[in-house]
Amino acid sequence: MKLFKVAADFLRWRKGQSETLGFVPTLGALHEGHFSLIKKSKDLCRFTVVSIFLNPTQFSPDEDLRNYPQTLNLDIIHLKRLGVDVLFLPTEEEMYKKAGDVNIEPTNLFNKLEGSSRPHFFYGVTTIVAKLFNIIQPSHTFFGEKDAQQLRIIKQMIVNMKYPIILISCSIVRNKDGLALSSRNQRLTKKQRQVATEIYKGLIYIQQGLNEGQKILKLKEFFHLFIEKVPDMTVDYLSFACSDTLEEINQVTNKSILVSTAVFFHNIRLIDNFTYLPST
Repeated sequence: MKLFKVAADFLRWRKGQSETLGFVPTLGALHEGHFSLIKKSKDLCRFTVVSIFLNPTQFSPDEDLRNYPQTLNLDIIHLKRLGVDVLFLPTEEEMYKKAGDVNIEPTNLFNKLEGSSRPHFFYGVTTIVAKLFNIIQPSHTFFGEKDAQQLRIIKQMIVNMKYPIILISCSIVRNKDGLALSSRNQRLTKKQRQVATEIYKGLIYIQQGLNEGQKILKLKEFFHLFIEKVPDMTVDYLSFACSDTLEEINQVTNKSILVSTAVFFHNIRLIDNFTYLPST
């Protein structure tokens, strides 16, 4: 596996490659969710590039940048085991002072769901992903469905910026109890991770309730009561939104619904979602 820390060095390597190149951008602290993206890239593309960059502009002053898990040595071992061709490991100076500036126009998707709680977040995400796209020049890129809003925003950015990139969305990876895998889970104890599966259980109940024709308002009330009976667990938001526009809805129609939530557990913010397809 080749390792580049400087964009110019990577670009010299990139010039010699004309075949398909899959790109998986990460913050590090890699887990099975990341590995599923990498495996998908390996299946579809001749080359696979992974970046690890803990992007500071995705975190507000009161968020957990300092506490975000950093496991670089172990990450490198995993990437070599998976047969990744290149690890791009830039510094903050490389990405924000040396890499070319980009101008990403915010869209209506930015301030919904995650954006209402973290208004800075998608400005940081789109800026750094666009910079990485400009450097890596992938033919394909791979994003997980756990970050459902991010997936839609990156998809729209690719269209708006006219990037010749195919975005592949990959299913949520869960542990045996249903908890969606996340780098932040590494800050939970084994017992806490077992408790955190209540989030998934709550979403499963909502899915069953939708199948039974229960009202959205009633399901929202249930979820808040269900989650907040758990010590040290509070709901940041629960959303029922049009899967395409992310506009909030109050009743089920024939359009697909993104049901998503963010929950604080021991001050760690965990997200999860599912897409509900009404029967026609």
